[in-house]
Amino acid sequence: MKESHESCAVAVKTKFGYAFQQEFQYRMPNIFECEFYLLEMMDCCLIVFHPYRPLVQFCQELGTSLDKKDQHQQDLILQTAWKTINDTLRTDICLLYPPYLVALACMQVACIILGKDFKQWFAELSVDIDKCVEVVKLILNLYDMWKTFDEKKEIPALLAKIPKPKSSPR
Repeated sequence: MKESHESCAVAVKTKFGYAFQQEFQYRMPNIFECEFYLLEMMDCCLIVFHPYRPLVQFCQELGTSLDKKDQHQQDLILQTAWKTINDTLRTDICLLYPPYLVALACMQVACIILGKDFKQWFAELSVDIDKCVEVVKLILNLYDMWKTFDEKKEIPALLAKIPKPKSSPR
């Protein structure tokens, strides 16, 4: 237990040293208690389906509609969409929308970033385009927020809102 606390404290001091002026005050029992509350709130359902598999399948399907010389485009779209999915995992998008929809939205964002026009391909899919556009807007909002987000300014304010643990004997 002590090693876990120390490694957690070192990690916090290294990454968020500017936010914690004193010693890291949370102990492993505090963290376990928070995890318990999260599990309880989620009804112990921790199954989250990631959008990576549908992304690969959609990119393969897109590749069949491309010429052999355009395989490089398919790879670029896959790489960019993969990175976009990684970014969405910092949000609740993967908890609110089905994986295939997140994958398609990330592909659309990748096409926007790369300046590729696959509107016809997307139009031929039998999915709710409005839902897909909704997810795209959330992703674009995330990127807009990141442009102005100042971690050193925002994190201390967020940490100040977190309830402090009751001090326990060491």
